[in-house]
Amino acid sequence: MKFCHWVACLSGLFSVGVMAKACQPLPHQSGEIITVKAARYLGARVQLPANLISPPTTSNAFLWDVTGIVGTNQLLIKPNSAVKEGASTNIYAFTDDGQVIDIQASRVPANKNQTCVLVKTRGFMDAQTKQAVSSFVQTQKVATTPSVAPQAQATIERLKLELKTVNTHRKEEKNRAIIEALRKYRYRIYTRYQWDEGDGFIGQNVVSDAYDDGQFTYIRLANPNRGILSIETQIGGKAAIAPMKYDDAYGMYKITGIYPRLRLHLDDVTVEVKRTDFVTRGKG
Repeated sequence: MKFCHWVACLSGLFSVGVMAKACQPLPHQSGEIITVKAARYLGARVQLPANLISPPTTSNAFLWDVTGIVGTNQLLIKPNSAVKEGASTNIYAFTDDGQVIDIQASRVPANKNQTCVLVKTRGFMDAQTKQAVSSFVQTQKVATTPSVAPQAQATIERLKLELKTVNTHRKEEKNRAIIEALRKYRYRIYTRYQWDEGDGFIGQNVVSDAYDDGQFTYIRLANPNRGILSIETQIGGKAAIAPMKYDDAYGMYKITGIYPRLRLHLDDVTVEVKRTDFVTRGKG
């Protein structure tokens, strides 16, 4: 009898422990700004009410990782730094229903991270506009559809013109955002790195490029197929492996942070890479 009571108690505790959390539903109307809280190393997923027609635009693209595949309605949002300049960002998602979803993301501690947000559209069109849009969709799908009433046809033409205008403005805003992002990034690039490749033949021509953007350090190998590289740095006066990510398509290593010197180990070769002026922060 005591054993049965023990099993019942254990089952009750287990059932409480495995209670599943649910994604947060968020009713949304055109013109409202969506707020999302995301933590480093965790991030948030946002499910849009319509599919993307272009990759999302991010106002703070260097300190936030935002991805969204065209043709899907999913966004992945995550801050990639702890600096104060990366505390928040604005994200603009252009969807195939003619809407622009404005998102304001804020960096928060892990215990306040929103794992997923499901955005659901509230009605934003009046009955006449909905009827006109429905009639327009039908005429696009079936070429033999009889002509609609003059009033509805006028509304359709107005919607066509508005959609064309929105698409034009969207393209201009996207181009301006790209140009501005490239301009800001250009001024952050620091290229004055030096490296010693040793005296032997095997140590020559290992590193092709080395630079940083004030947030990450980039090292490109002259021969990407040469071997597996490990990168060592000094943290707190002790040798440590630097956190990095490898891009196989370009033979490029992306290292989190900037350092006065790095030590690269490739096969039996060790290469010292030094930042000429460690006082500056990404301007060179």
